[in-house]
Amino acid sequence: INQDRGCVCYPFGVEGEKTSALFCVFDGHGVCGDKVSHYAMHGMQAKLEQHPLLASDPKTALEQVFIAIDTELQTDSSIDAELSGTTAVVALARWTQGGRGKVWVANVGDSRAVMAVQKGGKLKAVALSEDQKPDTPAEQKRIEKAGGFVSPPEEEWGGPARVWLDANMTLPGLAMARSIGDHLVGGKGVIAKPEVKEVDIDPAANMAAEGPQLLVMASDGVWEFIDSQEAVDILQANNARASATEAVTKLIETAAHQWRKEEGDYRDDITAVCINLVELFKRGDD
Repeated sequence: INQDRGCVCYPFGVEGEKTSALFCVFDGHGVCGDKVSHYAMHGMQAKLEQHPLLASDPKTALEQVFIAIDTELQTDSSIDAELSGTTAVVALARWTQGGRGKVWVANVGDSRAVMAVQKGGKLKAVALSEDQKPDTPAEQKRIEKAGGFVSPPEEEWGGPARVWLDANMTLPGLAMARSIGDHLVGGKGVIAKPEVKEVDIDPAANMAAEGPQLLVMASDGVWEFIDSQEAVDILQANNARASATEAVTKLIETAAHQWRKEEGDYRDDITAVCINLVELFKRGDD
């Protein structure tokens, strides 16, 4: 079962206004991971679009919607989210007259958003989110303060740091510090409140000029064996500025090849979205 979900929503926001777009990637895990990611995907679109602070305070709106989805999930008897959950990386883009604007990126877990910025004739990767690993100092401090236990990364086979109910490592062995779902460790410091980054966007005048050009968002099926700069290099080599769809397809194929090379028949689900920021923000001139 594919537990990843992704969506693109345009126009987004106030009905009749074509000044915003929403992009989302979710990576479910656990027995009901596909149901949790699906639930989060639909809830994110509906709740955020209706949020009273969407226009005036997108950061707070995003934070409250993530938490609301997680809270309501606890009362949905059709989905067991005690040991299942999902990552979420969500980008809200808003443009104004003149082709400029902002992007707000909200993230829980280890799905990732990266902006490609043209500089010196080459696209450079700029992180718009941070992977929330359990052993990141601030995350680990919160988890341990709440009574949870964090085991270090496995040196022998390269496994990640994990969150447990106790030092006996009873359950669940969650490999991230924030998520939607995973309610068994919800009282142990694993939270659904996202980190939100606000970025001013002044896109390149064209696809040959310097400045922000692309935004790529993907689940860890991409990032397991491809780092952020490598992903941007793949997009550039496959002419993402002419066809983001063809280039992101090549990124997914490359990720799948790396999984076969490293893990044989096993691979994680892979979802990626690539956005041409130059074309998207030109809509402010329409």
